[in-house]
Amino acid sequence: MGSFIIIRILHGLITLYLISVAVFFILRLGGGNPIDYMLPEDATPEDYKLMTEAYGFDKPLIEQYWKYNTKLLQGDLGNAMAFDRRPTVEVVGERLPASLHLGGSALLIAIVIGVTIGAISASRPDSIFDRLGKVLAISAQSMPIFWVGILLILLFSVYLGWLPSAGGVDGLALKRLILPATSLGFFLIASHMRITRSTMLEVLESDYIKMVRAKGLPPRLVLWKHAFKNASIPVFTLFFVNFAGLISGAVITETIFSWPGVGRLLVDSLIQRDYPTTQTVIFFSAAFVLCVNIFVDVMYAWLDPRIRVG
Repeated sequence: MGSFIIIRILHGLITLYLISVAVFFILRLGGGNPIDYMLPEDATPEDYKLMTEAYGFDKPLIEQYWKYNTKLLQGDLGNAMAFDRRPTVEVVGERLPASLHLGGSALLIAIVIGVTIGAISASRPDSIFDRLGKVLAISAQSMPIFWVGILLILLFSVYLGWLPSAGGVDGLALKRLILPATSLGFFLIASHMRITRSTMLEVLESDYIKMVRAKGLPPRLVLWKHAFKNASIPVFTLFFVNFAGLISGAVITETIFSWPGVGRLLVDSLIQRDYPTTQTVIFFSAAFVLCVNIFVDVMYAWLDPRIRVG
């Protein structure tokens, strides 16, 4: 087990390093100069030259990468070119709680609705409820997330005036969280619903559940205490995978609702050509996803020794 964990960690570190290399070169080969966004319109050529030299953009690309790589191995991810030129780790750290709050709330909505509908649909296959659940799952997967967000804003903010449409400075307030969390959670309902239904159908046909039913236990107790318990591993695996992706993957939702999270920070840093901030956001996002995947792999290996052997 120990060697399995070490190998997975080494694979994760290599993957993370390769991602950092790819992001570095893609940003710089994509065109545009960050200095153009930092200097005012009345800046002189001398100002442009001094700023270029200060950030090392006058050096060859390989030399720039060597400097970046050296600092990265020392744990230094640099300072932001925008955002008051603070350390990028500090800038990302300020935005992380908002993204965690949004992602956690969206997953809570997806799990409560998706798992409940999926479990009930599995207990009543081919019923009207099951068919309506399939329609909901297809709709949630088919609708673009930006379209759902715009519809929610039009309905609850513009026409009804019940909820604010933007995150604003108090981005963690409950009222400002409802619309973005619902928009993001609606997209995730389908995956939780489908995996819950498929695993529950298999468990409900097992001999173990048939024996429990033969003892005369109430259907609700059979469904939630016995069947769901045996079908919960894939559901919670999907939870961890979705949660890892949501921290940085909610770019569209955070942009539509002006939510002050990591996804919005990524968009702002790309617009302003803030290379260090963009690299740090992607680095931490990739590290978070890899850590969650390693955790899931280790848990599976602990539950099923055949995975370690394979």
